Amino acid sequence: MSCNTGLNTKLSARLLAVAQEIRTDTHLDIGSDHAKLPRYLLETARAKKVIVVEKYQEPFARAQAALKGYPADVRLGDGLKAVKQGEFESLSISGMGAATILKILTPEKLPSILVLQANDRPEILRTWALEHGYKLTNETMVSGFWPYIILRFEPGQEAAYEGLEPDLALHFGPLLLKQKNELLRAELEKQALYYGRRLSKPWAVNRLDLIRRALDYYD
Repeated sequence: MSCNTGLNTKLSARLLAVAQEIRTDTHLDIGSDHAKLPRYLLETARAKKVIVVEKYQEPFARAQAALKGYPADVRLGDGLKAVKQGEFESLSISGMGAATILKILTPEKLPSILVLQANDRPEILRTWALEHGYKLTNETMVSGFWPYIILRFEPGQEAAYEGLEPDLALHFGPLLLKQKNELLRAELEKQALYYGRRLSKPWAVNRLDLIRRALDYYD
């Protein structure tokens, strides 16, 4: 099956940042919904083939319709249970909560490139990667409904955290801190104001301390 020619798919800044981390022969996208990301990957030759896995019938049907005429294999199933090891070289999971993403990550089936974007608590994914032998090779922050963090992991010894306080690096991103990322800085300053108004709560005091220590990297 030949791929439709031309770039017909427009992505949000969030999905575009995910796409820019991917260049492979066969890519797996879990929870694709309208299949905009895999379509874009095919149209821009970032992937030669895509596999899409959807857990429920309605998004499965949407993905099938969106990818008709493309070199795509759309499957109805539960995450990595719907694929075999070695069928794909890279994996993306985006637009979900971090805890949901963790439930999908089955170590024995994972490829060499993981691109993950959680809608909350990216530190959970950074911690998981450290515990499972994946190094952080890139992380990007983009604006949207809220700030989105896109993480790219590959197998290997982690070096991104060197020279940083571990708790700060896990919470806010070692590469973002080292880059002195301006979007992160703006978000930290916003959070500092929020928690600064709630100092009667111990949790707010602790969070504000973490934020202020992270902002020290920008001095």
